[in-house]
Amino acid sequence: FVCRYWISEFPVEFDLNPALADQIKDLRENLNTGGNETQSQLIDVESVPSYKWKRQVTQRVPSLSKRRKMSLLFDHLDPCELAEHLTYLEYKSFCKIMFQDYHSFVMHGCTVDNPILERFITLFNSVSQWIQLMVLSKPTAPQRAAVIAHFLQVAQKLLELQNFNTLMAVVGGLNNSSISRLKETQGNISNETNKIFNSLLDLLTSFGNYSRYRRRFAECTGFRFPILAVNLKDLIAVHVALADWTDPQKTRVNLTKTQQLYAILQELALVQNNPPNIEPNTDLLNLLTVSLDQYHTEEEIYQLSLQREPRAAKPSVFKNFDTNGDGSISREEFECIRNNFPYLSKFGELDKNQDGQISREEMIDYFMKASSLLNCKMGFIHTFIETTYVKPTFCEHCAGFIWGFYKQGYKCKGKRACMCACLVCL
Repeated sequence: FVCRYWISEFPVEFDLNPALADQIKDLRENLNTGGNETQSQLIDVESVPSYKWKRQVTQRVPSLSKRRKMSLLFDHLDPCELAEHLTYLEYKSFCKIMFQDYHSFVMHGCTVDNPILERFITLFNSVSQWIQLMVLSKPTAPQRAAVIAHFLQVAQKLLELQNFNTLMAVVGGLNNSSISRLKETQGNISNETNKIFNSLLDLLTSFGNYSRYRRRFAECTGFRFPILAVNLKDLIAVHVALADWTDPQKTRVNLTKTQQLYAILQELALVQNNPPNIEPNTDLLNLLTVSLDQYHTEEEIYQLSLQREPRAAKPSVFKNFDTNGDGSISREEFECIRNNFPYLSKFGELDKNQDGQISREEMIDYFMKASSLLNCKMGFIHTFIETTYVKPTFCEHCAGFIWGFYKQGYKCKGKRACMCACLVCL
């Protein structure tokens, strides 16, 4: 009867998992051989319909998409309309995910040979990147601030729809370093808008194992769309923390682990069976799909951010020492400021020609050699940027697994280094 319930409630698993179907067929044959024909009829998987349509994944063509102009014309869209259609797209992709996809992710720790889950994660990341591109497509700071305010209205509508997964993608896009570094743009955002943004950040914070989000999600009724990354994190945590068996002979199943895994998977199954009440516009869905199907790296987007608002020039060390601005550093000037630089060599070592003055060239030559010596002693100096990892990655500081769908950690962008770090260590 347990097998019968399994087949009736989750027929798609038996249609798309040949190994599982074969095991049930073997069990049925054994029952028939033992004279239990009545019971064997209860577990007939031959009548399970085909669900191949559910697993179809459209092929992306990067070569064509890179040549296509970006569709970023959404300024006229009502925030509610945009929130609903983003919800529809993500929910449609989410409904294709099956138990075997979750099982594969837990066992491998990534989306290898898992195109359905990989496509969903790609869609999530595409929403965040598209939002960044929308902001950075505007040439002036007030225009960029207006786009940010517009997407925060979309975020509020997503919260009303109880769509926390897409909400995380939107907030993640607006909180990306390519956007948060835009000080001129931030200066054009109203205090009220900033309050809304900070409240959403507080809701979605990972502090306390996403405790605030979990409480809010538990209070929701009707359609509710969880942050899938949190559920995947929970699945892996349970799998790693608890053994499959409670005895060395592997005769007793660990029911505690089974119950915890069931609770997580049951929650996801209930979401798939409770669709949002949305009537989508086909033309808008197609246009939105094209807009999200972009091919930009984190570095490309960050470079676009630098073009919009270049980094402020940092005061040079030479100017800090040359207090009177005469183009050279005297012994008196050097001694006045040297205490701020405890590792700096003595005045005579910098004054190569011993003329009583340190020229700009002598200062540059000293720091170039000092930098080279520092690299030899301490290794290459890393330049970290926020990074989205698409395969299992471990922090090279704490050796811990870097979690999440989007902006999970940092990676050195230098050509000679490949240092990866999690958010906590860096």
